Amino acid sequence: MRLIKMFLFVLVGMFAVLTLISLVIPSNVKISRGIIINADSAKVQQSLSDVKDWNQWLPWITNDSGAIVQFSPVTNQPGSFIKWQGLLHNSAGTITLKEINPDMITALYQFKGMNDAEGGFRTRPVGTGNNTTEVLWFMDYQLKWYPWEKFYGIFMDHIIGPAFEKGLDNFKNFIETDQSIHS
Repeated sequence: MRLIKMFLFVLVGMFAVLTLISLVIPSNVKISRGIIINADSAKVQQSLSDVKDWNQWLPWITNDSGAIVQFSPVTNQPGSFIKWQGLLHNSAGTITLKEINPDMITALYQFKGMNDAEGGFRTRPVGTGNNTTEVLWFMDYQLKWYPWEKFYGIFMDHIIGPAFEKGLDNFKNFIETDQSIHS
């Protein structure tokens, strides 16, 4: 009986220590990746503002050739969304456009097994002329107070970041091969 009490005491103590340590870990994680695209900033902005192009480059869809993709009836206004359910990989999610501005698009990310997050894209022309555009893809992920979620948050950039990098590379290839503009 004494051994069981000692074990429970140690277990409760470890949980308390982990909880206290987790209180000093920030409650949100900011993830961002950027890329330079050799294309007119208006063309880049137009493609990012229309979710019908996203199935061509969004990493969670392009990595799963059997993914089922659904779009909102209107695809280029606030409230437009892309929704997918992976068949080969266990991924699912919805990204909904919240706001579309000339240099920034904000979105709501709802991924299977994760808290909702806000983020989007910032675009700006770089260099002389308007033929080169910098695109920044960002997400602000809010963590709950649970110790395991706070510790998970430490690794979020290493989990989501590579997907953002792959998506931006796919987007760059998509835009630079001039497949994205539907006049």
